Amino acid sequence: MSLTNPDLKSKFVDYLNEILSAENAAVERLQTRIQETPIQDAKQRFQQHLQETRGQQGRLEKLITDYDGSPTKSKADLPMLKPPATSMMKDTLKNTVKSVTKGAENPTTEEMEIRNIKEDAIIENAEIIAYKMCSQLAGKMNAQDAISVFQQNTEEEVSMFNWIMTNTPSMLNQLWPKIESSITTSSKQ
Repeated sequence: MSLTNPDLKSKFVDYLNEILSAENAAVERLQTRIQETPIQDAKQRFQQHLQETRGQQGRLEKLITDYDGSPTKSKADLPMLKPPATSMMKDTLKNTVKSVTKGAENPTTEEMEIRNIKEDAIIENAEIIAYKMCSQLAGKMNAQDAISVFQQNTEEEVSMFNWIMTNTPSMLNQLWPKIESSITTSSKQ
Protein backbone atom coordinates (compact mmCIF):
# COMPACT_ATOMS: atom_id res chain seq x y z
CA MET A 1 0.00 0.00 0.00
CA SER A 2 1.63 3.22 -1.11
CA LEU A 3 -1.24 5.72 -1.11
CA THR A 4 -0.34 8.39 1.42
CA ASN A 5 -2.61 11.26 0.35
CA PRO A 6 -5.75 10.86 2.51
CA ASP A 7 -8.04 12.33 -0.16
CA LEU A 8 -6.72 9.91 -2.81
CA LYS A 9 -7.00 7.04 -0.34
CA SER A 10 -10.62 7.97 0.40
CA LYS A 11 -11.41 8.24 -3.32
CA PHE A 12 -9.82 4.85 -3.94
CA VAL A 13 -11.92 3.31 -1.14
CA ASP A 14 -15.01 4.79 -2.84
CA TYR A 15 -14.06 3.01 -6.08
CA LEU A 16 -13.43 -0.23 -4.20
CA ASN A 17 -16.78 -0.01 -2.41
CA GLU A 18 -18.53 0.70 -5.69
CA ILE A 19 -17.28 -2.55 -7.18
CA LEU A 20 -17.86 -4.39 -3.89
CA SER A 21 -21.51 -3.32 -4.02
CA ALA A 22 -21.71 -4.90 -7.50
CA GLU A 23 -20.23 -8.13 -6.14
CA ASN A 24 -22.67 -8.04 -3.21
CA ALA A 25 -25.54 -7.85 -5.70
CA ALA A 26 -23.92 -10.53 -7.87
CA VAL A 27 -23.92 -12.98 -4.96
CA GLU A 28 -27.66 -12.51 -4.57
CA ARG A 29 -28.26 -12.89 -8.32
CA LEU A 30 -26.10 -16.03 -8.54
CA GLN A 31 -28.01 -17.61 -5.66
CA THR A 32 -31.26 -16.90 -7.50
CA ARG A 33 -29.86 -18.16 -10.81
CA ILE A 34 -28.72 -21.43 -9.17
CA GLN A 35 -32.27 -21.97 -7.90
CA GLU A 36 -34.08 -20.95 -11.08
CA THR A 37 -32.06 -22.18 -14.07
CA PRO A 38 -33.42 -25.36 -15.63
CA ILE A 39 -30.00 -26.08 -17.17
CA GLN A 40 -27.83 -28.35 -15.00
CA ASP A 41 -24.50 -27.30 -16.54
CA ALA A 42 -25.38 -23.66 -15.88
CA LYS A 43 -26.41 -24.46 -12.31
CA GLN A 44 -23.01 -26.06 -11.68
CA ARG A 45 -21.10 -23.18 -13.29
CA PHE A 46 -23.12 -20.63 -11.31
CA GLN A 47 -22.24 -22.50 -8.11
CA GLN A 48 -18.54 -22.34 -9.03
CA HIS A 49 -18.82 -18.64 -9.89
CA LEU A 50 -20.66 -17.97 -6.62
CA GLN A 51 -17.60 -19.27 -4.77
CA GLU A 52 -15.33 -17.14 -6.95
CA THR A 53 -17.52 -14.09 -6.31
CA ARG A 54 -17.36 -14.64 -2.56
CA GLY A 55 -13.57 -14.76 -2.91
CA GLN A 56 -13.70 -11.49 -4.87
CA GLN A 57 -15.76 -9.92 -2.08
CA GLY A 58 -13.19 -11.04 0.49
CA ARG A 59 -10.26 -9.66 -1.49
CA LEU A 60 -12.06 -6.33 -1.99
CA GLU A 61 -13.03 -6.12 1.69
CA LYS A 62 -9.39 -6.70 2.67
CA LEU A 63 -8.19 -3.97 0.31
CA ILE A 64 -10.80 -1.57 1.66
CA THR A 65 -9.75 -2.17 5.27
CA ASP A 66 -6.07 -2.00 4.28
CA TYR A 67 -6.82 1.49 2.93
CA ASP A 68 -8.56 2.46 6.19
CA GLY A 69 -12.06 2.15 4.79
CA SER A 70 -15.18 0.28 5.79
CA PRO A 71 -16.49 -2.33 3.35
CA THR A 72 -20.02 -1.60 2.16
CA LYS A 73 -22.89 -4.01 2.58
CA SER A 74 -24.93 -2.20 -0.07
CA LYS A 75 -25.94 -3.89 -3.32
CA ALA A 76 -25.64 -2.15 -6.65
CA ASP A 77 -28.37 -2.25 -9.27
CA LEU A 78 -27.05 -4.72 -11.82
CA PRO A 79 -27.58 -4.09 -15.55
CA MET A 80 -30.85 -5.51 -16.85
CA LEU A 81 -32.64 -5.74 -20.15
CA LYS A 82 -35.76 -3.59 -20.09
CA PRO A 83 -38.13 -3.22 -23.01
CA PRO A 84 -39.01 0.34 -24.00
CA ALA A 85 -41.74 1.81 -21.78
CA THR A 86 -44.25 2.14 -24.62
CA SER A 87 -43.75 -1.50 -25.59
CA MET A 88 -44.06 -2.51 -21.94
CA MET A 89 -47.30 -0.57 -21.51
CA LYS A 90 -48.80 -2.12 -24.66
CA ASP A 91 -47.81 -5.60 -23.51
CA THR A 92 -49.16 -4.97 -20.01
CA LEU A 93 -52.48 -3.80 -21.39
CA LYS A 94 -52.63 -6.71 -23.84
CA ASN A 95 -51.80 -9.24 -21.11
CA THR A 96 -54.29 -7.69 -18.70
CA VAL A 97 -57.06 -8.08 -21.27
CA LYS A 98 -55.97 -11.62 -22.06
CA SER A 99 -55.74 -12.59 -18.38
CA VAL A 100 -59.27 -11.36 -17.78
CA THR A 101 -60.38 -13.50 -20.70
CA LYS A 102 -58.25 -16.46 -19.51
CA GLY A 103 -55.92 -16.25 -22.52
CA ALA A 104 -52.83 -14.63 -21.02
CA GLU A 105 -49.55 -15.05 -22.89
CA ASN A 106 -46.95 -15.11 -20.14
CA PRO A 107 -43.34 -15.86 -20.97
CA THR A 108 -42.37 -19.47 -20.40
CA THR A 109 -39.64 -20.50 -17.99
CA GLU A 110 -37.45 -21.14 -21.03
CA GLU A 111 -38.09 -17.66 -22.46
CA MET A 112 -37.22 -16.14 -19.10
CA GLU A 113 -34.05 -18.24 -19.03
CA ILE A 114 -32.95 -16.83 -22.39
CA ARG A 115 -33.45 -13.30 -21.06
CA ASN A 116 -31.51 -14.24 -17.91
CA ILE A 117 -28.62 -15.69 -19.95
CA LYS A 118 -28.37 -12.41 -21.89
CA GLU A 119 -28.38 -10.47 -18.62
CA ASP A 120 -25.74 -12.81 -17.16
CA ALA A 121 -23.42 -11.99 -20.07
CA ILE A 122 -24.10 -8.25 -19.73
CA ILE A 123 -23.39 -8.33 -15.98
CA GLU A 124 -20.15 -10.28 -16.39
CA ASN A 125 -19.00 -7.87 -19.09
CA ALA A 126 -19.83 -4.88 -16.86
CA GLU A 127 -17.78 -6.43 -14.04
CA ILE A 128 -14.84 -7.00 -16.41
CA ILE A 129 -14.94 -3.35 -17.45
CA ALA A 130 -15.17 -2.19 -13.82
CA TYR A 131 -12.18 -4.28 -12.74
CA LYS A 132 -10.09 -3.14 -15.71
CA MET A 133 -10.90 0.50 -14.91
CA CYS A 134 -10.06 -0.02 -11.23
CA SER A 135 -6.77 -1.60 -12.24
CA GLN A 136 -5.94 1.46 -14.35
CA LEU A 137 -6.91 3.76 -11.48
CA ALA A 138 -4.78 1.73 -9.05
CA GLY A 139 -1.82 2.21 -11.38
CA LYS A 140 -2.39 5.97 -11.53
CA MET A 141 -2.71 6.13 -7.74
CA ASN A 142 0.36 3.95 -7.16
CA ALA A 143 -1.75 1.31 -5.38
CA GLN A 144 0.33 -1.57 -6.73
CA ASP A 145 -0.99 -4.07 -4.18
CA ALA A 146 -4.50 -3.67 -5.54
CA ILE A 147 -3.56 -4.43 -9.15
CA SER A 148 -3.01 -8.15 -8.53
CA VAL A 149 -6.43 -8.34 -6.83
CA PHE A 150 -8.07 -6.66 -9.81
CA GLN A 151 -6.23 -8.95 -12.23
CA GLN A 152 -7.38 -12.09 -10.40
CA ASN A 153 -10.96 -10.85 -10.18
CA THR A 154 -10.89 -9.87 -13.86
CA GLU A 155 -9.63 -13.32 -14.85
CA GLU A 156 -12.50 -14.97 -12.95
CA GLU A 157 -15.07 -12.67 -14.56
CA VAL A 158 -13.58 -13.26 -18.03
CA SER A 159 -13.72 -17.01 -17.42
CA MET A 160 -17.41 -16.79 -16.51
CA PHE A 161 -18.22 -14.53 -19.48
CA ASN A 162 -16.37 -16.90 -21.83
CA TRP A 163 -18.26 -19.87 -20.37
CA ILE A 164 -21.58 -18.14 -21.05
CA MET A 165 -20.61 -17.27 -24.62
CA THR A 166 -19.22 -20.74 -25.34
CA ASN A 167 -22.23 -22.53 -23.86
CA THR A 168 -25.00 -20.28 -25.19
CA PRO A 169 -25.59 -22.44 -28.31
CA SER A 170 -25.98 -25.56 -26.16
CA MET A 171 -28.27 -23.78 -23.70
CA LEU A 172 -30.42 -22.44 -26.54
CA ASN A 173 -30.62 -25.95 -28.00
CA GLN A 174 -31.96 -27.18 -24.68
CA LEU A 175 -34.46 -24.32 -24.30
CA TRP A 176 -35.72 -23.93 -27.86
CA PRO A 177 -37.86 -27.09 -28.20
CA LYS A 178 -40.06 -26.03 -25.26
CA ILE A 179 -40.32 -22.46 -26.54
CA GLU A 180 -41.21 -23.69 -30.01
CA SER A 181 -43.75 -26.09 -28.56
CA SER A 182 -45.43 -23.37 -26.50
CA ILE A 183 -45.62 -21.09 -29.56
CA THR A 184 -47.07 -23.87 -31.70
CA THR A 185 -49.59 -24.79 -29.01
CA SER A 186 -50.73 -21.18 -28.43
CA SER A 187 -51.10 -20.50 -32.18
CA LYS A 188 -53.45 -23.52 -32.49
CA GLN A 189 -55.81 -22.07 -29.87
